[in-house]
Amino acid sequence: MSPENDLLPEVSQEPVLSPVTRDMLHEQIYDSLKRNLMMGRFMPGQKLPLRTLAKSLGTSLMPVRDALQRLESTGCVVSTANRTMAVPHFSPKELQDICTLRMVLETTTVERAAMLRTGDELAALAAFVRDIDRSAETNSIDHFLEANYHFHMLIADMSRLSFVRILLEPLWMHIGPSIRQSVPNEALFQSAARRHKEVYDAIVAQDSKSAAIAIQRDILDGYNF
Repeated sequence: MSPENDLLPEVSQEPVLSPVTRDMLHEQIYDSLKRNLMMGRFMPGQKLPLRTLAKSLGTSLMPVRDALQRLESTGCVVSTANRTMAVPHFSPKELQDICTLRMVLETTTVERAAMLRTGDELAALAAFVRDIDRSAETNSIDHFLEANYHFHMLIADMSRLSFVRILLEPLWMHIGPSIRQSVPNEALFQSAARRHKEVYDAIVAQDSKSAAIAIQRDILDGYNF
């Protein structure tokens, strides 16, 4: 072996992997609660008892407590007088402001999605439109909320805009519970199904202007109800 090789550091034959830490579990719990808020699985004012959530999630109290504290820092949950976390009630002004911010962001995402969409993305979007139609026919609030969330988030992804989910997700965590409260209205079910089809058709046609109008009407319909 040459002197030069003698100077090279030894390379371990064993793979060096980072150990799994509790942070991964904490992140999973946080993501689960976050998605449940965005999908409207909780109601405004609903209590979120620590032990009940931990039992439902099959985990200890610590990661649930940490997740709730993170959500509290964004205003998505609030602490009550007896120190139990709860889903907040928002004022009409606050809901209107959320609507305004969604209009700004989601108009931009849908305009770009209409121009940049792929065939696979259109197929996935069509599936969510069908799910929304079926939920309107069967009056299924849970199916509607899940399909509605995935429809809007897929459009955000289709826009190819960096950081857009980081901006949209807190708004959806704030508005999700209020959507659940309003959607049992049959007229809103039918309106939502129609608006989502209009958005989808405009994206298929690469008509960014019509897509923007349709998404704005969808957001405003939800706010007005």
